Amino acid sequence: MTTRTAESKNMKLIAHVDLKGHNNIGEGVDLHQTAGGRRILYMAHESAPKDFTSVDVTDLANPRVVAQTDLDYDHLRSNSLSIFGDTMLVAYQSLQHGQPGAGMGVFDISDPEAPRRIAFYDAQGPGSRGCHCLWWVDGNYAHLATGTPDSRPTDPKDDQFYVIMDVSNPANPTEAGRWWLPGTQEGDDAPPPDRHPYLDVGHSVHNTNVYPNRPDRAYCGWKDSGVITLDISDVSRPSVVAQLNYAPPFPGFTHTVLPLFSRDLLVVTQEATALGGADYPKLVWLMDN
Repeated sequence: MTTRTAESKNMKLIAHVDLKGHNNIGEGVDLHQTAGGRRILYMAHESAPKDFTSVDVTDLANPRVVAQTDLDYDHLRSNSLSIFGDTMLVAYQSLQHGQPGAGMGVFDISDPEAPRRIAFYDAQGPGSRGCHCLWWVDGNYAHLATGTPDSRPTDPKDDQFYVIMDVSNPANPTEAGRWWLPGTQEGDDAPPPDRHPYLDVGHSVHNTNVYPNRPDRAYCGWKDSGVITLDISDVSRPSVVAQLNYAPPFPGFTHTVLPLFSRDLLVVTQEATALGGADYPKLVWLMDN
């Protein structure tokens, strides 16, 4: 019998909450402070039946679930969420192209016990699985890795591109701009990009991060197309500033690009998705920016 011990350094467990047995949390975790000073942790679930769970962590030693919502369909996942003020955006991605419910939900979370959906951006389409990941930090523009109703990818694996949504009026989100890798949509002048020779995960974007101290740049992890920095000073017309791709010779799936502005560096991560590390090596890169 093998016994595993917990590994930690300068950390200790304060409390634990089992989320009522629904612990399949994805990438979406955000903290909301209410007008009354309560701290509510919101977590998105990466598979049905649950949508998101909110936990009151005001007293760190006694966290408690205050709300837990259900997905509209079993084929959906709510892998990502982001909060600004009393409004929360939730990404909805379907299992297959064309399934209903895919897109972005907008929620009023001013009452933690009763989150209320106030709007929905419908991204369902024959070439779309909806929104996988979103980023929203300024209250105005949300930055989505998503498909759209009119998207027609040249390869099914290339079904997520960059869409900028104007959410300044949360009750009426509207598209402000979009950009995809040339050749990944039908009708493009450019030919489709080459596939990775031994581990093709697609030329879709995963993370589209924009920071308040550089609001004119989007730092994108573009799976098998590496790192792409976009100029979004005109949100209606994003354009490429730089691209660096290391796949091949390495495996792809560039996930997240984190700029360290004070040092002119980028920290770049790749995602491993194969059991047993079969898609090794997946690295953390430090890049000059």
